[in-house]
Amino acid sequence: MQKKNGKSRISVIGLGFVGLSLSVANAKCGFPTIGVDINEQKIANLQKGIPDFFEPKLQEMLKSALSSGLLEFTSNIERAILNTDLTFLTVGTPPTKNGKVDLSQIKKVATKISQILQKKKRRHLLVVKSTVAPQTTDNTIKPILSSFIDSGKLDLVVNPEFLREGSAIDDIFKPHLIVIGAYNKSAGKKLENYYTKFYSKMPEVIHTDPTTAEFIKYANNAFLATKISFINSIANICQQVPNVDVNTIANAIGKDSRIGPLFLKAGPGFGGSCLPKDLSALIEFSNKFGKKNTLFKAVKEVNDTQPQRIVDLLQKIGVLGKNKTISILGLAFKKDTDDIREAVSIKLVKELIKKGNKIKVHDPMAIGNFKKIFGNKITYCDTTDNCLKNSDCCVLLTEWNEYRKLGPNDFRNRMKHTNIIDARRILEPERFSDLNFMAIGLGQSEQQIP
Repeated sequence: MQKKNGKSRISVIGLGFVGLSLSVANAKCGFPTIGVDINEQKIANLQKGIPDFFEPKLQEMLKSALSSGLLEFTSNIERAILNTDLTFLTVGTPPTKNGKVDLSQIKKVATKISQILQKKKRRHLLVVKSTVAPQTTDNTIKPILSSFIDSGKLDLVVNPEFLREGSAIDDIFKPHLIVIGAYNKSAGKKLENYYTKFYSKMPEVIHTDPTTAEFIKYANNAFLATKISFINSIANICQQVPNVDVNTIANAIGKDSRIGPLFLKAGPGFGGSCLPKDLSALIEFSNKFGKKNTLFKAVKEVNDTQPQRIVDLLQKIGVLGKNKTISILGLAFKKDTDDIREAVSIKLVKELIKKGNKIKVHDPMAIGNFKKIFGNKITYCDTTDNCLKNSDCCVLLTEWNEYRKLGPNDFRNRMKHTNIIDARRILEPERFSDLNFMAIGLGQSEQQIP
C-alpha cells in the first residue's frame, strides 16, 4: 500500500464502533487505510460492505471507500503494521464486574505490535484511541513497547475520541476538540501533521501528556453523566409537584451560558457503551487514592435507580402482574443506533418478566440484539401498530423519530387501555390530556391527583 498525495498510510486495529468509523473516514479523506480485526466473519462481511452494527452514513461510506481502493480489511495485524506509517489502536476495553477496565485486548495487541516492530525498519506512530483509565499508557502499554520507544523506532501518543453513537461520522469530521497526549513534542507534532492533512480547517488542538489526555476523556464523560443524573433528580421531584414540567425548567436553566442546554433532557437514565463504563472506571480509579468520591457515586446511584421510576408509575397505574400486557416502544439506548448495551430497556423488561407481565416490544433497529438476550420470553413486533394492539400500557423508551409522530388515536384505536408512560419526553402532554398520560418529570394536574 503506497502513500497517496503524500498522505500517511493508516492502519486501525479493532473494528468496533470507533475503529470502523475511523477507518472509513480516513479512506474518505484519501488516506490508504487497512482495518484489522481478529473476527474473521466480521472481516468477510466488511469486505462485502456489510458492517455488524448500525450507524447513520456508515454503510454508504464503507461501500464508497471499498470502491475507491483506499480501504481494505484483514485479520493479519503484521501485514497491516509493516505496510503502514500510523496505527490507531481502537480495541475494546469492556468493564469488569468490579468496575475496572478490562485491558486484556490492549495488552495482547501491544505485545503483538512489539514482536512485529522487530521486523520493521521505518519509524512507526502508534496512537491509543481506546478509552483507558489514567496512567494506563504509562503503566501498561508503554512498558511493553519501551525498547522501541527508547531506540526511536516507535512514537506513542494518546488521542482520545469523543464520538457519539448515532453521530459518529459527523463527529469525526467536525470534532469540537483534538487532544494529543505525547511523551515528547516531536511525537505530538507528527500526529498533528496527520490531522492537518485530514481536515481542510484544523479544529482546536490541545497538547498534553498521555495521562492527562486519558483523564480528559474520563472527566468529559463523567460531567455528561452528571448533567443527566442532575436533571433526572430534578425530574423525579417534578413528578410529585402538581402542574410542574421538568422540560420547562430544563429549557429555562439551559439558557444560562454557565449551564447550557445539552444533556438536560430528563429520561429513564443513560446507557450505552461509554457513560456507564467510564463513570464506573473513574470511581474505581479514584478509590485507589483512598478518597470516597461521593459525587460520582451519587451520579451512578441516580442512574441505577432511574428505571425504577418507570416501574413505580406502572405500579401506580395498576398494570403490573399477570394478565397485563405492556408494550415497549424503543429498545436501543438512544435513537440512530442498534446498541442495547446498558440500555434501560433490558433492566425494565427483566423486572416486568419477574412481575409476570406479558411484554411486546418494537424498535426500528435493535430487535435482533434484543432477541439474543430474551429469546422467546417476550413478543417482538415489526410495527408500532402490532406492538400497541390490545396492550394495557405503553412505555416509550427510545426517542426514535417515528414515535414522535404518534398521535392520541394511534394509542386509542389499538390499545385495550390507553395508559401511556413517556419516559423519553418526546410527546406533547397537551395532545394526550384525554388519555391516561404520564411522563418522567411531569407533575400531575390537580384534577388527576386523588
